[in-house]
Amino acid sequence: MAMRSRRSLAYDPLADTSQLIRSVVFGPNVSRRLGRVLGVNLLPPGEAFCTYRCAYCPLSAFIKLVSSSDEVPGWLPAAEIASALMSSLELLSSFHEVEALVLIGNGEPTLHPELEDVVFGASKIRDERAPRAKLAVFTNSSLLANEEIARGLSSADYVVAKLDAVDEGLWGAINRPHPALPGLRAIKEGLRKLRKRLSDGKLAISITLLELQNGITNLGHEHLREMANVLENIGPDEVHLEVPPPPPASAVRPPPREAVVRAVSELSEVLDGVFLLMGTSSPIPAGLLKSVGLAEPSGGARPRAIVPEAVEAVLLEGPGARTRLRMLEVLSARRMSCNRLAKELGMSWWSTKRQLERLVEVGLVKTVPFGRRVLYAITPLGAAALMAMRSKLDEASIPLRLL
Repeated sequence: MAMRSRRSLAYDPLADTSQLIRSVVFGPNVSRRLGRVLGVNLLPPGEAFCTYRCAYCPLSAFIKLVSSSDEVPGWLPAAEIASALMSSLELLSSFHEVEALVLIGNGEPTLHPELEDVVFGASKIRDERAPRAKLAVFTNSSLLANEEIARGLSSADYVVAKLDAVDEGLWGAINRPHPALPGLRAIKEGLRKLRKRLSDGKLAISITLLELQNGITNLGHEHLREMANVLENIGPDEVHLEVPPPPPASAVRPPPREAVVRAVSELSEVLDGVFLLMGTSSPIPAGLLKSVGLAEPSGGARPRAIVPEAVEAVLLEGPGARTRLRMLEVLSARRMSCNRLAKELGMSWWSTKRQLERLVEVGLVKTVPFGRRVLYAITPLGAAALMAMRSKLDEASIPLRLL
């Protein structure tokens, strides 16, 4: 590849993780977990290489299945990735404040043969150009048994690691790994060791909940119980249960809402820090679902959410309805001031204030004094309304934000 064409692939502000990334740096995108993020594609631009070909992956049709970095041609050197990141942050400094740098890409980023140097370079640039931003890495966990890879991840602030199944048969059916990979036992042990290495960082285990058309699912009671045992041994800081929209023409079916809520409830009985991520929503704490009666303890009544029609109208009808719904999504993750929420949504302070007042008026949001400031927080009615609205909206019509 000529040097001129490589420079032209340094940065693409229009790309996101629902497509094949053709640049080194892309975004900023709005992440469910991390706010406004700048993505760093560690895979060769325009190509997809992974150790998995997951049934639910939107890039599965493009992925070339590999088991090691030696099988991937065209790696960009760590120094070139660092240069692209530095120039992108310099360019963005006048337009956006980035909250996180995310090492990800068209496939599995830990395949990069200079991973430790990439993470070190990104951390150094972050300290210089975006000191308040987190450095995050997303991985499918398949290569964590490799000591060099685990060491490379240990200096990250936040690692999101996949573990969709703890049964070999389910693992094969859902993640469809390269046959030369180590088995699940090595992955579990790798996750446990990584948790110990991340002394200053956080480990979040991501579990994608799904059903395949042949009836295979990772939502069975026995599997969830074994998953809880494995996670308890690993000791992650957070557990994220995800329900993304299935890619077109895939064998994946969205699981029933009741099964999803039951999974949240069962895991949260054993583990702390369990969150639900549905579609494009911000992480919803398991405790919040329980507080509004949407996640009963095992054996309890079937979850239900009853929302007055007038409240539904505020979120589905009239000017600003979608904005108000998005505000509830953001506030479901954490309390915010009006100014902070305005920046999060890219709105003016006055427009944000006006919509917040409407949400407060109908009881979906409340004000919380915080020193000289006022914060806004979602109410139990707001949480119930948010869950009810998600079942009504067509998730496929909303742009993907799968970080």
